[in-house]
Amino acid sequence: MPAPRSTPIWKKALPVAALVLALVACLAGFRLWKQQLEEAPVDALYRDYLAYVAARVPAADLHLKRYYQRYGRDTVAAKHFKPICRSVTAMADQQALDLGASEWHTLAGSCRTRMSSDEIHLLP
Repeated sequence: MPAPRSTPIWKKALPVAALVLALVACLAGFRLWKQQLEEAPVDALYRDYLAYVAARVPAADLHLKRYYQRYGRDTVAAKHFKPICRSVTAMADQQALDLGASEWHTLAGSCRTRMSSDEIHLLP
């Protein structure tokens, strides 16, 4: 009676290796998708808010132009919107622009929060 043949180790490890490879591919794909969303331009509503403030506050306009120049863009990236919004809104408040009386009062209110130390390096 012949001895039972054992399965080679690579045949046993093949399903595990395939699973690990699929998991790594999924994680890499998710990271690329997330990065693409972060680099995408902000929605028109947010872009219009920044344009509204920049048209009325020269310092905010200069700030946005420096941002565009620094990052080589003509729009604000979604991942940079919060710090840019905070700084532009603060400039509007310093110039006594009454955003509370405009249609932008809700968005301006949400931009009046303190900036974290991680966001400060994004400013031009």
